[in-house]
Amino acid sequence: MDTNGSAQVLDILDKVAPAEFVPASPHNFVVRPGASVPAESLLDDPDVSLHCLDDEQRLAYFVQAPPGGDLAGGSFLYLDQYRAAQQLITVPYDTLHRLADGLPDPARLILVYSVGRCGSTLLSRALGEVAGVRSYSEPDVFTEIALLRHEDPSREAEYARLIRSCVRVLGNAGGGGGGTLAVKFRASGIQLGDLFHQVFPDARSVFLHRDARPWLESMHQGFTPHLPDPQAQMAFLRYVLAQAPLIMPFVARHERQPTPTEAYLLTWLSVLDRYRTLRRDGVPLLPVAYEALDAEPKATLAAVLAHCGLPADGVDAAYGTFAADSQEGTLLSRASRRSNPAPALGAEDFAQARAVLAELPVVDPGDPLVRGLIET
Repeated sequence: MDTNGSAQVLDILDKVAPAEFVPASPHNFVVRPGASVPAESLLDDPDVSLHCLDDEQRLAYFVQAPPGGDLAGGSFLYLDQYRAAQQLITVPYDTLHRLADGLPDPARLILVYSVGRCGSTLLSRALGEVAGVRSYSEPDVFTEIALLRHEDPSREAEYARLIRSCVRVLGNAGGGGGGTLAVKFRASGIQLGDLFHQVFPDARSVFLHRDARPWLESMHQGFTPHLPDPQAQMAFLRYVLAQAPLIMPFVARHERQPTPTEAYLLTWLSVLDRYRTLRRDGVPLLPVAYEALDAEPKATLAAVLAHCGLPADGVDAAYGTFAADSQEGTLLSRASRRSNPAPALGAEDFAQARAVLAELPVVDPGDPLVRGLIET
């Protein structure tokens, strides 16, 4: 790659991601160098989308997908990109920033943070059905920035610039530059909430959460049957530690790794703790309970659209997505969970969960969020 505005095409020889949930990475592909193309061509091609970062080489990776597809509105952008990728294209960070400097900020930016397993993928898809909204679920450039910030918090200005550039480039995809962009993050995204507020102070942010017991059961059912094998563990562990900063202090106190149940609860508490810190620091977020989205979907959607400055008449189109499985085709789909069920959590699992809650006073024992777990 040179520094004169060209982009390096990489031909994909093999796709080797060790697990479906491992974040997007150049290491998920076996490639060989191909041709060079003008960097500006990446902005003109509707089938090219920003995929991930290689911070060691200071490169941004784009995916070239087959013609005519649109990856907006899918279950997980990083996974859809991985499956569809025909080629990869890289540009240096400096070129990424130069391209982004020529693009507008989205006219409206909607940020969806969550604890996971709480309807956030469904909400992302629902937002994408509202006229004028381009919605992406889990673009992993932000997963990577959250990881980098966790491991090296000394580069705040650089992370802020990466956030702006990545948002502008994502918002430009499909010719949507300057329109409404909705971004739903993995759970680690909330660790960037203050930086997003700094860079985009007018963004409308939503935080989805769920009561601890049903959340724990859903995490167990969705993820425990698919915990990564040793090949994937290191990549996955770095991501988990960035998402759940309460894990390492737990390890130091107990001088052991947490069990899956303990790790799940430490994640839930880490995200909730970060949400409350952001609110305390003046970052405006609309809290949305999974229980409300489930019990009163139309009213809850209406409140979300109003908070986001979207037209009220978009509710019916958004609600229309509720009839489908928002995670169809992934390991988290209803069909996958039926075909590969996890055994029910037992008394020991709930005892471990209660011990974590008692040890970390993030949530008061009387809070309705944990009542079902405390009273088990």
